[in-house]
Parts: sequence; structure tokens; C-alpha cells
Amino acid sequence: MTTPLRERGLICDVQYGLDDWLVYAWPPGHDSVVLIGARGGWLVTHEAPAEDRTSMTVLYDSTASSGSRDLHDIGPLLSAIDALLARLPHRPSIPQLAGAPVVEVPAPPPAMRGTRSR
Repeated sequence: MTTPLRERGLICDVQYGLDDWLVYAWPPGHDSVVLIGARGGWLVTHEAPAEDRTSMTVLYDSTASSGSRDLHDIGPLLSAIDALLARLPHRPSIPQLAGAPVVEVPAPPPAMRGTRSR
């Protein structure tokens, strides 16, 4: 699961719960996408931006369908994540401070070798 997510530029962390796989993925500059894999399928959610932790969006849910689901069939799940990534505004992975002045620091002068006179 982590390889296709990393190929899409997401940073990933994996944990194993009592019966579920928990995959945390972070698009650059955005809050997390949480993937929960259980015997019943996958549940994928996206948290609201950091300023507003009031909502969580379900991106994909194969746990509600009837019958046994194969956890290895991740094509539809990746399509849902691709759709999310296409909707997110492109943000730098390192946030810039608003209103902070940009100061260029000059490079140090080249090192001089000392000369000795005889």
C-alpha cells in the first residue's frame, strides 16, 4: 500500500492495530489521509485543514459492501486518492511564514591561504 502512495508524493506511516492496518499518508502541505484496512475492506478519510478540525471526508469505503473484499484490490482506492490530490491546491512541503521578509545571506568569501615572506 505504501509504495503507490509514496509514488504519488505522499509521506506514509503504517501501524497495525488489533485487527486493522492503519496507514497515515500526508500530501505535501496538507493534513493527513487515513487508510484503515480490515478484513471487510478499506476505509479512506481525509481530515479538514489544520485551521478547522471540524470535518473529515470519506474518500473511499469498501467496508460497507456485502461479501468478502480483497484488501489487495486497491485500484479503486488509489483512484479516490488521485481525485483528492487533483482537487488539493499545490502547496510547498515546507510552509512559508506569512509576512516574513526574505533575506539573502551572502556567501562567505573564499578561504585565503596565508603567505610567508622570507
